[in-house]
Amino acid sequence: MIEDVVQIAGVSALAVAALLLFYTATSHVSTPSVCHAARLALENPGSQLVVYGRFSTWSDGRYVYLSCGLAVEKDRVLAIEKNNGVISVGTTLEGKLYIR
Repeated sequence: MIEDVVQIAGVSALAVAALLLFYTATSHVSTPSVCHAARLALENPGSQLVVYGRFSTWSDGRYVYLSCGLAVEKDRVLAIEKNNGVISVGTTLEGKLYIR
């Protein structure tokens, strides 16, 4: 009887560990759709694309980096407001990138 309880507890612990590992791995993954949309928007000023995805950004003194490796000069970025879900990516006629 005790062996059965220990076995059920072990299997349950492994299942919880697998779910936590899956959640951790997928919560930090970026989708390439936002980066492709940003690249297309920067190549075509005045355009806007609506995509679904997730991304992260970081910056140093001169560039803003999207998680796909796309580096955009800080003076070409108008605003970055949202980082997951339905995202509107576009540029103004002056070529400034916005992500909402």
